[in-house]
Amino acid sequence: MLKKNYKLLLLAAAGLAAGFVNGFLGTGGGIILVFALGICGIDQRDRFATVIAVILPLSAISAFFYRAPVSSAAKWLLPGMLGGAFGALLLDRLDVKWLKSIFAAMVIWAGICFLK
Repeated sequence: MLKKNYKLLLLAAAGLAAGFVNGFLGTGGGIILVFALGICGIDQRDRFATVIAVILPLSAISAFFYRAPVSSAAKWLLPGMLGGAFGALLLDRLDVKWLKSIFAAMVIWAGICFLK
């Protein structure tokens, strides 16, 4: 029972941290959730799908508080939705080893870009 309570506490803390980071930096909350779900033993594919489902409302709330102009985001919406659909279809076709490598490369690339 303690293990289940630990997981719930970890996920609640990760959710809080993900929301904070997403609101504060405008990105990065999903990375926190991917790692937290991994610690809890969630399958890699399920982690990515869960994170996408959580990040959408977190991003919407952040955008609301940022008072982000919808007109500037509109030009990215259709290409983003098409890319999201393609990525989701590809997710089930790739080996988990490749998913881990691609995710690690994206985290490293994002970190380098943010340091510039």
